[in-house]
Amino acid sequence: MNILIFGASGATGHELVKQGLEHGHNVTAYVRTPSKLTVQHQNLKVIQGDVINAPLVRNAMEGKDAVLSALGASSPFKFDNAVVDGMHNIVQVMEQTGVTRLIYLSAMSVKESRNDAGFLIKFLAPILLRTETAGHEARESIITQSRLEWTIVRAAALTNGAHKVIYRSGIDIRATGIVASISRADVADFMIKQLTDKTFLFKAPRLMY
Repeated sequence: MNILIFGASGATGHELVKQGLEHGHNVTAYVRTPSKLTVQHQNLKVIQGDVINAPLVRNAMEGKDAVLSALGASSPFKFDNAVVDGMHNIVQVMEQTGVTRLIYLSAMSVKESRNDAGFLIKFLAPILLRTETAGHEARESIITQSRLEWTIVRAAALTNGAHKVIYRSGIDIRATGIVASISRADVADFMIKQLTDKTFLFKAPRLMY
């Protein structure tokens, strides 16, 4: 499968790129700073650009079967309009070019799921993660109102832990402790599997240990 990954140079994006390649996909990584992406592979193509550049997004979209996004604001304490506008560009270009499958990484801190994310996220997200959460909610709204075949992955607190391939996923699952967590490697594992699994089509599954 030919897949396009946005936010590929971030910590979770790296895992998406690596695991996408390990599963035999042809991966195109769309990044602002190519030097931040340390993965090298014969089936990896890197495109430098910003998501607010719609023509460049369109060029990157050519010939793709699916899109994965690990986009996020550069700071969790700043609402980044550029990322929201960029998601609008991505969705619009996908609709125009007929690329329908989109898998987007969101967070359990969004309003619909934060009450089930554990004590810390439930009470701190509206305060400390307010702008980051608002960004995810804005991007989720753009996606759910689109004509795409979307899956929104609401992950628990991200860690740099091991790739366990043992985690819980579902629409109504809840944290079992003070805070729910999940490694970036296992988030990538789940997102890559959604390329061929339509169980959560038009749904927003939660992901945690």
